[in-house]
Amino acid sequence: MKVFLTGATGFLGQYLLAELLGRGHAVSALYRNDSKRRDTERFLESLELRSLDKNLRWFHGDVLEAGALWDDWRRKHPSLEEVDTVLHGAASLRFKVNEFGEPFSTNVGGAKALRKIRDRQPLNVHIISTVAVGGFVEGEVLFEVNHPRRDFLNAYEQSKWEAEQIWAGEATILRPGLIVGHSQTGRCLGFTGWYKIVKAVHLLTRFLDEVPDCPRFNLGINIPANPGATANIVPVDYVARAITRIIEDRTQHGKIFHITHPTPPTHQWSHEVLCRKFRIGGINFSTHRAPSSRLPEGIQLMLGKQVQAWLPYFPANPIFDRTNTDRALPDLEAPPITEALINRLVDYAIEADWGRPT
Repeated sequence: MKVFLTGATGFLGQYLLAELLGRGHAVSALYRNDSKRRDTERFLESLELRSLDKNLRWFHGDVLEAGALWDDWRRKHPSLEEVDTVLHGAASLRFKVNEFGEPFSTNVGGAKALRKIRDRQPLNVHIISTVAVGGFVEGEVLFEVNHPRRDFLNAYEQSKWEAEQIWAGEATILRPGLIVGHSQTGRCLGFTGWYKIVKAVHLLTRFLDEVPDCPRFNLGINIPANPGATANIVPVDYVARAITRIIEDRTQHGKIFHITHPTPPTHQWSHEVLCRKFRIGGINFSTHRAPSSRLPEGIQLMLGKQVQAWLPYFPANPIFDRTNTDRALPDLEAPPITEALINRLVDYAIEADWGRPT
C-alpha cells in the first residue's frame, strides 16, 4: 500500500508507522511538531527500521488543513500523488471542551477534511475510532455496528461518534479498547485511561510510605464497580498489528472492527494484582455510585482528582463483540494479560514518572 498516515508521531501512530514500514508499505506521514518527529525517528531507529527510510516521506501540516491544501501538498510532495490509502489516527483525547473547541475541532474537523481529500483522489479510507462511541451502557454487548446516539460520558466519546457518522458505510472503522504499553517492553507515551487509576494508587502508596502508622492493609476504600466486570485494556503492539493486517485485506474494507482484548481482566483480578504490587489492602467493591474511604480528607481529594474523569467507567462495563475482528484475524493472538505484564506496564510508567517532561 501507499499510505497517507495522520497522527504518525502519537503513541499508537508510532507503532502503526513501524508496522507499516516493517511490512513493506510506503508511508507519507503527516506531522505538526518537529520535536515529536525527531522522537519518532529515534524510535524507528531503535527498531532498526532506518534502512526502510526510502519508504517513508515526512511532510509538515495539520490534518484540519488537508482538505483545503491537498492540491498544494501534492505539488510539493509528489509521493502524495501515488497515495491509495488513508489511515487516520490523529485525534484529541480531551474529555472536556476547551476554548479552542477541542476535542471536536480535531476529531470531527479531521474527519470532514478527509472527505474533501477523497473528493479529489480515489482512496481507501480507514478511521481509527474508539470502543467508547457506544456511550454509557451497563453490562450490554456492544456489536460491531454503527451505534445510535446514546448518553455519552464526556466530549471525547461524543466527538468520536460524530466523526464516525461522517464516514458511516464509506470507510473502515477501527475501534481500539483502552490502549496500554507495549506487551514486551511496557513502553508508553500517554499515561491516560487505565493508567490514571494506577497512578492514583501509586500516589496513595507514596503517602502511606511516609506515614508508618497508617493502616495500609485496612484502608477502607469502597469502589463503585462490579468485581466480575472487565476493563478492556489492550497492548499497543497488538492494536497496531491488528489494524495493519485488517487494512491490508481489501475484503475487510468498509467494515467495523473492535480491536479489543478477547479475554480482558476482571476488576477483581486487577485489584488483587495492584494490591500485591503496591502492598496495600482494604480496597473493596461496592454498589454505591460514589467511592468512599476512611482516609484523611486531603488524601481523598488527591485520589478523586486523579480518577474523577474515569470513575463513571467503573459501573459501565460493556462486553465488546469481536465477530468481524476474529474473522479477519483468525491467527493473530492477543498478548495475554498476566500479572507479569501488569507489573511491566506499571514499572515503565513509574520509571517514566507518568510522562512528566524532563
